[in-house]
Amino acid sequence: MRKDYWLDIIFCILVLPGMMFLFPAGEWAQWHPGYVLTYAGWLYAVYFLCRRVLGPYLLQGWKGLLTAAGALFLMGAVTFLMTLTQVDFSQGAEGMEPHVRAMWVLLLGVVSVGLPTGMLSSKVHLLQTQKEEQQELDNALAALESRRTEAMGGPEQEIQLKAGYKTIHVPLSAVQYIESRNNYVCVHLDHLEDVISQLPLKNLLEMLPPGQFVRIHRSYAVPQWRIVKRTAAEVQLLGVKDPLPVGRAYKENLGNG
Repeated sequence: MRKDYWLDIIFCILVLPGMMFLFPAGEWAQWHPGYVLTYAGWLYAVYFLCRRVLGPYLLQGWKGLLTAAGALFLMGAVTFLMTLTQVDFSQGAEGMEPHVRAMWVLLLGVVSVGLPTGMLSSKVHLLQTQKEEQQELDNALAALESRRTEAMGGPEQEIQLKAGYKTIHVPLSAVQYIESRNNYVCVHLDHLEDVISQLPLKNLLEMLPPGQFVRIHRSYAVPQWRIVKRTAAEVQLLGVKDPLPVGRAYKENLGNG
C-alpha cells in the first residue's frame, strides 16, 4: 500500500485553504458562501484527479501525455463555465473580474501541485515496487541455490541430449521439470533455453541418476529436490511459477519420493 497520503492531508487541510484567500474568500463567503464551497469542492476534485490519475499517466509516454492534456482541457472548460456565472455583489464591490482572475490562479496552482506530485509519487512507488520484486527474486534464487547445493552435492552432473543436429550438455541442477510431447521431450531449465529432443520420456528417465527425479504424470517428471508443496492433484516446484498436475497412476511415485 502506498504511504504518501500525508501529502494529500497537508494539501487539503493547509495548502488549499491558504490559497483560497486569493479568491478573495472573505468577500465571497460574506455574500455567496455556496459559490465558494462549490468552487472549493471543484478544486479538491481537480487536485485528486491530477494527483492520483493524470500524474501517473504522464509516465506512460505520448499516450499518457495526450490523455492528461485532454483531461486538463476539460477541467479548463468546466472552470470557464463556472466563471460565467454572474454573481451580484453589494454596492461598492469590485464586480466579477478580480474573482474570475483568482479562480483561474487557484486552478493553475492546484494543477501545478497535483500533477508533479502525482507523477513523482507514482515514480517513487514504481521504483519501490521494482526494488521489492528484485529482492523477492534474489531471495528466491538464494533459496534455490541453497536447496540445489544441499540436494545435488558433489560435482555437477549432466546428461547429453541430441537437439536437431546438435548435442546439448544439460546440467541436472538446472532442470526445472521435463515435459513429454508425444515422442519428444522438452527439458525446462533455469535461465537457459528449453532443450527439445526426439526421445520418449521413459527413455530419458532411464538416463537420469536414480532417486533424483520422479514421474508425477504421463507428461511430466520433476526433480525431487524442487518439490516444495504437494497435494493429491498437483505439485509446486521451487523456481517454477505454475504448479504441475499429478496423474492418478503416479500418485504412489510422488508419495514414495
